[in-house]
Amino acid sequence: MIELRCSIHEDYVQPLEDYFCELTRSPWMLFHEGPGKPHYVMGYFENQGEADTAWDSLRKAFKKLPESYEATTLAEKDWKEAYKEHLKPWQQGKLHWVPAWMRQSYSVPADSAVVWFDAGLAFGTGDHPTTRLCAIRLMDYLTQHSAEKVSVIDAGCGSGILALSAVKLGCGSVAGFDRDPESVRVSIANREDNGIQADKVHFYHAGLEEGFKLTGPADVVLANIISDVLCIYADDLICAVNPGGVLALSGILAQEQSKVRAHFETKCIASWGEVKSDGRIMGEWSDVALFRP
Repeated sequence: MIELRCSIHEDYVQPLEDYFCELTRSPWMLFHEGPGKPHYVMGYFENQGEADTAWDSLRKAFKKLPESYEATTLAEKDWKEAYKEHLKPWQQGKLHWVPAWMRQSYSVPADSAVVWFDAGLAFGTGDHPTTRLCAIRLMDYLTQHSAEKVSVIDAGCGSGILALSAVKLGCGSVAGFDRDPESVRVSIANREDNGIQADKVHFYHAGLEEGFKLTGPADVVLANIISDVLCIYADDLICAVNPGGVLALSGILAQEQSKVRAHFETKCIASWGEVKSDGRIMGEWSDVALFRP
């Protein structure tokens, strides 16, 4: 296994993020340790030839990327252990996201909602701030409403971790959809790995323009998708929220939050008559919540 790593200018972070989101089963990821630290683009490939070909292809789309990159050969054991080293349990309130290899060692508190996840490039682990921001919005809503009466849609479900969390938190009606068939396959596999029956959460292969036709509206609509796509499909997202519900948008860079919030507030007022909203920031990322009266 070859690990490809190359430092990049911060101006390339969002364009690369957008580009990778368009790929199915992308081998790429972006890495940043924190403020003042460099940004990296990283990729994992079976051999050096695949890495070279992938880098050449990426440089055709982003011509100012450096010609060379740093390559490290990882043994199969190193590859697996590297994921375990970086992925840790996360907990917010009663919700716990825990790596599957910790099933025997992780102490699950009483009355907890636990989602077990495994690692892999095609698998969303909940490690990203945008996923966590959406989960917190869901839990906020459940503090004011009886969970068994709450319906939830995970739009652009990825690995299904938000939809599965909704089920584990007791929500009565849950659905998710994604335009990537691999994401739907992974979501279904994760549902099975977590011992959740198929009738508790339905996953559909559909994009934003078709997904809500399959699910119908919901009390909580979660959309962890890049800003440009959120804004394009604003009308679809807004129409999917039941009266008294919340639309939780994430995948938004902190510097883009005010623009996205203003765009959706205008749309919500036109559709709902009025709207309350707020936004939160977690590191470089943010969310926007819009509350329908």
